[in-house]
Amino acid sequence: MVLPTVVGMCRLLGFAAPDARSLADAVGAVQMATFCAMARLHDDGWGAAWTTGGGAPVRTQRSPRSGYEDPALAALTTATPARAGLVHLRLASSGMPVAPENTHPFLDAGTAFAHNGAVKPVALLEGLLPDAARHRLRGSTDSERYAALVRHRAVQLGDLAAGAASVVAQLAPLFPSSSLNAVLLTPRELVVVQASAGARVPHEDFDASGLAEHELPTGHRTGYYQLWRRRSPDGTVVFSSSGLRTDGWEPLAPGTVVAVDLRTLAERVVPVTAGAAAPAPRSAPLPATPPGQERHESHDRADRAMVRT
Repeated sequence: MVLPTVVGMCRLLGFAAPDARSLADAVGAVQMATFCAMARLHDDGWGAAWTTGGGAPVRTQRSPRSGYEDPALAALTTATPARAGLVHLRLASSGMPVAPENTHPFLDAGTAFAHNGAVKPVALLEGLLPDAARHRLRGSTDSERYAALVRHRAVQLGDLAAGAASVVAQLAPLFPSSSLNAVLLTPRELVVVQASAGARVPHEDFDASGLAEHELPTGHRTGYYQLWRRRSPDGTVVFSSSGLRTDGWEPLAPGTVVAVDLRTLAERVVPVTAGAAAPAPRSAPLPATPPGQERHESHDRADRAMVRT
């Protein structure tokens, strides 16, 4: 059975570098400022994840407040050194509360996950999860459930990129108009998913934003769900959704998962194919958590507190 989905809109940015640097150093100060300014449209919260490398755990900082002109977001992207990291700007899809537990990235079992899209109905998606993964959920978003399914599949297959490709192959026929674009980060790798061939560009949300046409971010009308990649001479690799200037960047091919090894910065591409669907289940528990479209609700909610882990 093919079911409709509701558009979800977010922005994604991720990087991996040979040495510790801020995200602004990795992507460029002007590009970083351009990305953060997109929180004027994608204003339902922001979050980041990063690792300093050498197997150091992934840390996160999340806020359900708008990132537009937020000094905390500016400070994190310009003054937090990391070997790899990601940033997510959220624009909540229909029926999804704006709250800390629904703010990306979702961190569990050492893996941070940020999504651009919507996978509805949530009940169908959640029904694909085993009990152990379902019991670990904290919020109400489809994105957190998508993340949990990827982590579960990665445990089954012993490989995060293969797990992501397998889940995309499973979900794409069920939710053909959804974007499954995502960025994932572990202490060992950065994984980027480009899977949005049938996703509909949300022109009505752009029209209702109050922004003039010339104020909309670059590429939002023509290539909203396209992810881009740029590799610098020193090996630094950056991935971004639309909105930045992409001179010298290359688009990711549809239906692909790219994994970057944080030790070597070597890349491997895992294509999403029908044969990559769910494997036969085996009794492998999820790893323990390491220590360590109607628009949104009001930004004045008292429970919109920043969360840092």
